[in-house]
Amino acid sequence: MAEQLADKMERLLAACQRVNDERTDLRRQADALTEENRQLRDVIEQSHARLQELAGQLRRLEEQAVDTEREE
Repeated sequence: MAEQLADKMERLLAACQRVNDERTDLRRQADALTEENRQLRDVIEQSHARLQELAGQLRRLEEQAVDTEREE
Protein backbone atom coordinates (compact mmCIF):
# COMPACT_ATOMS: atom_id res chain seq x y z
CA MET A 1 0.00 0.00 0.00
CA ALA A 2 2.76 2.44 0.94
CA GLU A 3 4.58 1.52 -2.28
CA GLN A 4 1.46 2.24 -4.35
CA LEU A 5 1.06 5.57 -2.61
CA ALA A 6 4.71 6.40 -3.24
CA ASP A 7 4.29 5.51 -6.94
CA LYS A 8 1.23 7.71 -7.21
CA MET A 9 3.09 10.56 -5.53
CA GLU A 10 6.02 10.17 -7.94
CA ARG A 11 3.66 10.23 -10.92
CA LEU A 12 1.88 13.27 -9.52
CA LEU A 13 5.18 15.08 -8.93
CA ALA A 14 6.32 14.23 -12.47
CA ALA A 15 3.01 15.52 -13.85
CA CYS A 16 3.36 18.71 -11.80
CA GLN A 17 6.88 19.20 -13.14
CA ARG A 18 5.68 18.74 -16.73
CA VAL A 19 2.87 21.24 -16.18
CA ASN A 20 5.29 23.70 -14.61
CA ASP A 21 7.73 23.28 -17.51
CA GLU A 22 4.90 23.84 -19.99
CA ARG A 23 3.75 26.92 -18.08
CA THR A 24 7.30 28.29 -18.14
CA ASP A 25 7.53 27.66 -21.88
CA LEU A 26 4.17 29.35 -22.48
CA ARG A 27 5.29 32.33 -20.39
CA ARG A 28 8.42 32.64 -22.55
CA GLN A 29 6.30 32.47 -25.69
CA ALA A 30 3.91 35.09 -24.32
CA ASP A 31 6.84 37.37 -23.46
CA ALA A 32 8.29 36.95 -26.96
CA LEU A 33 4.90 37.68 -28.54
CA THR A 34 4.48 40.74 -26.34
CA GLU A 35 7.84 42.08 -27.52
CA GLU A 36 7.02 41.30 -31.15
CA ASN A 37 3.68 43.07 -30.75
CA ARG A 38 5.44 46.12 -29.29
CA GLN A 39 7.86 46.21 -32.21
CA LEU A 40 5.03 45.88 -34.73
CA ARG A 41 3.15 48.73 -33.05
CA ASP A 42 6.28 50.87 -33.32
CA VAL A 43 6.58 50.08 -37.03
CA ILE A 44 2.90 50.87 -37.59
CA GLU A 45 3.25 54.13 -35.69
CA GLN A 46 6.31 55.14 -37.72
CA SER A 47 4.61 54.13 -40.97
CA HIS A 48 1.53 56.15 -40.07
CA ALA A 49 3.65 59.21 -39.30
CA ARG A 50 5.50 58.82 -42.61
CA LEU A 51 2.21 58.46 -44.51
CA GLN A 52 0.97 61.67 -42.91
CA GLU A 53 4.16 63.45 -44.00
CA LEU A 54 3.78 62.17 -47.55
CA ALA A 55 0.11 63.15 -47.65
CA GLY A 56 1.07 66.67 -46.57
CA GLN A 57 3.73 66.85 -49.27
CA LEU A 58 1.23 65.63 -51.86
CA ARG A 59 -1.30 68.28 -50.80
CA ARG A 60 1.35 70.99 -51.10
CA LEU A 61 2.36 69.76 -54.56
CA GLU A 62 -1.28 69.70 -55.67
CA GLU A 63 -1.75 73.24 -54.38
CA GLN A 64 1.37 74.36 -56.21
CA ALA A 65 0.11 72.73 -59.41
CA VAL A 66 -3.23 74.51 -59.08
CA ASP A 67 -1.46 77.84 -58.42
CA THR A 68 0.81 77.27 -61.44
CA GLU A 69 -2.20 76.54 -63.67
CA ARG A 70 -3.90 79.76 -62.50
CA GLU A 71 -0.80 81.81 -63.26
CA GLU A 72 -0.61 80.42 -66.77
